[in-house]
Amino acid sequence: MSSPSSCRTEVLSIGDELMFGHIVDTNCAWLAERLMGLGMPARHFQTVGDELEDIVAAFRLALSRADLVIATGGLGPTDDDLTMEALAKAAGRRLVHREEVLDQMSARLKRPKDQFTAANRKQAQLPEGAEVLRNDWGTAPGVRLPLEDGREVYLMPGVPREMKGLFDAWIEPRLRARSPAVVLYRYYHSFALPESVVGERLKDLMGAGLNPDVGTRVGGGIVSVRVVGRGARREEAEAALNGVDGRVREALGEFFFGTDDTTLAVATFQALRERNLKVALAESCTAGLVAALLGAVPGISACLIEGAVAYANEAKMRVCGVREGTLKAHGAVSAATAREMATGIRERSGADLAVSVTGIAGPDGGSPDKPVGLVHFAVATPGEVIDEERRFLGYDRASVRDRAAHTALDLLRRAARAWKG
Repeated sequence: MSSPSSCRTEVLSIGDELMFGHIVDTNCAWLAERLMGLGMPARHFQTVGDELEDIVAAFRLALSRADLVIATGGLGPTDDDLTMEALAKAAGRRLVHREEVLDQMSARLKRPKDQFTAANRKQAQLPEGAEVLRNDWGTAPGVRLPLEDGREVYLMPGVPREMKGLFDAWIEPRLRARSPAVVLYRYYHSFALPESVVGERLKDLMGAGLNPDVGTRVGGGIVSVRVVGRGARREEAEAALNGVDGRVREALGEFFFGTDDTTLAVATFQALRERNLKVALAESCTAGLVAALLGAVPGISACLIEGAVAYANEAKMRVCGVREGTLKAHGAVSAATAREMATGIRERSGADLAVSVTGIAGPDGGSPDKPVGLVHFAVATPGEVIDEERRFLGYDRASVRDRAAHTALDLLRRAARAWKG
């Protein structure tokens, strides 16, 4: 097999359920991340349905361009589970009976082998020369098929629990033993900073072939900088990561909120907890989404006093103390209303900070002056009220609400970090 630096890796996902969109292929993303950590990043991905000749063609294509092929799915007992047969045909091997597979199935199912059906016995037909990888999480065996030229094919069931168990127990240790390289990665997250700006600020770190490798990804208003460090030893890989840590943080500036698994809600909670602040929320168009995001964070009860969904004008007046005159003069979606919502909920709850959200999520309700996607925010503290306007134009209702909720969290996080009390 090739050295990790030159190992060409391909992941193959098999099953009609993937092609029809009935399930999402989470296995592929999980494997991609694990392979990256082994210094063997996947160069190609294929998804194919349960047709024998299609699977054979997929294996042949993968073997024409990869040193390591990892496939999931199609190892069950039914007629449409054809992965073993397809691999045997693609590799020019015959299928042979492996009694140890039936022994393992018998132990797993606690059933004598003589009670197995023909469908069960089918799972013991493996390509000649294959190594059986014991499946302690299901009945379908994992398989390693070494080829004459040093290439390898690994087969695993498509059930995520079984796939992950087999990979961790049998496959990763073998791949790691072949890999003298250590690969580490770190993500730096920012909110509301354009990806183009991030790219411009970090362009001298993003050239091909550099160590660390620096890139960006974007989704839901969050721009993340991915940094991948490599080295012969862990210390070398960590040094590569740490060598650009300051540069990345400086490039993201005040928009930076955390690394790796840190969400914006977690970062907001951390900022509140560090300063022992209490917070209240007044939501209109987000209808409790801000509260739900914060409420998912363990320990948030130390900071979150209450959250009010004040959708109707009557609720804004009753719950948040918004004046009727303000609503008549400026409307529910306005800076003035957002300010009074935040001030009112803060005073009534006794919180240190309060954030409010009011906007037009659509798809109806917009006007030339107040289009769908217009959202007003306000953050109230004991000393001041700051309002912000955002226009999430061209987004669907769910996206407007999601962006608005995360913007509210970010404003709250910034207010907490700036707290002087």
